[in-house]
Amino acid sequence: MMKFIAVAAVAVMAVASFAQGGGGGRGQGRGFGGMQDANGAFLLNREDVQGEIKLTADQKTKLDGLRQAQRDKMREAFQGGGGGGDREAMMAAMQKMQAESAKETLAVLTDDQKKRLKELAIQRMGNAAIGNADLQKELGVTDDQKAKIKELQGKQQAANQALMENQDMDREARMAAFQKNTEVMNTELAKIITADQKAKLTAMGGKPFKFVEQQRGG
Repeated sequence: MMKFIAVAAVAVMAVASFAQGGGGGRGQGRGFGGMQDANGAFLLNREDVQGEIKLTADQKTKLDGLRQAQRDKMREAFQGGGGGGDREAMMAAMQKMQAESAKETLAVLTDDQKKRLKELAIQRMGNAAIGNADLQKELGVTDDQKAKIKELQGKQQAANQALMENQDMDREARMAAFQKNTEVMNTELAKIITADQKAKLTAMGGKPFKFVEQQRGG
């Protein structure tokens, strides 16, 4: 099995990514333990996605306001201890916050917009979609596959955690290592997913969409 690069305050980065908008390339979905939701809320800050689902100016204004409120809520949570230093408690708190944020965000969209956004999310996640609990039932993921996926997610999470705790790495090197870990994850997931599941996943993604690759902030 390929090795993950040891390097991640996983919950912090995943939820921050949600509030700011997803990045990464096709099938790259950041991959922090499957924390991206299949509803696609993590993509809504992307201009290419906004154009594809035809967001109105009023919707964009509402979403901007929600993102700011979400960032403020996260800041307050971390200043207040966010789980008292307990990693599992912090992860649970972040997942709850992510779910609440997604619900508020999706309420701004029409049913047609939500449908297309989910398709785009599936395309964006690529093989990583098989690790998403919301999609596993639709894909017919077996218990054996779930066990293998959980093991991979645990290894990736541990590797990313080590990267975040490595004070000798600069931001550029750390992000490159994260990217490598995501590529490893997708390669390993490709060995688990069946041809039928892959075909179903492609169909669930709807009309192919070419994401505009974005430069990371400095």
